[in-house]
Amino acid sequence: MQVSKIAVKSVHTLPPGATVLQASQQMRQRDLRFLPVVVGGRLVGVVTDRDIVLRCIAEGADPEVMSVQDVMSHEVVCCRADDSVEHARALMSEHTVRRLPVIDQENRLVGLLSLSDLEGQTLPHRKGMKVTFHREVTDSRGHAHKVAVRTVYITGLENRDQAEAAAVKRLEEEAGTVWTNVATGVEAEEEPNGERR
Repeated sequence: MQVSKIAVKSVHTLPPGATVLQASQQMRQRDLRFLPVVVGGRLVGVVTDRDIVLRCIAEGADPEVMSVQDVMSHEVVCCRADDSVEHARALMSEHTVRRLPVIDQENRLVGLLSLSDLEGQTLPHRKGMKVTFHREVTDSRGHAHKVAVRTVYITGLENRDQAEAAAVKRLEEEAGTVWTNVATGVEAEEEPNGERR
């Protein structure tokens, strides 16, 4: 099945010159966490609530003055309208994203595909992976112990190495630093009950 069959066609967008305040107000009004940024119908970036927090609010910038083009992500994972649903699902899994802008052959935005759009589609059965980040600590008797500091659940990947890599990427994006500043080790193990959703 092609992406065009299930993608949402009506997509709320922003021009790059919109202010961060306008973007955040539109997100609140429409209960969105992600808005494509377009110029002349062509996709030039995306802005997320996380972009706004990290690149504007956390920097002490004025959201009424700062524009979307200053906080948006320019490198966008997207798919074509004639791509297969399986290809789109693989892209989401590989890049750990929940939404994909859908573009045509001329990079015009023609829709949006989310994980919820894929619900009800046949999923390949792969076990979920539980990835635990830990630190080595020494107790009062001088014995070393591993203490879990963060657990991430990853689905849709074929092996532990891929799951660990995806978990590391997610942790570093959320923490804004390299994972070794948060933990000293990482281990992946299969979930006993199969895929975690």
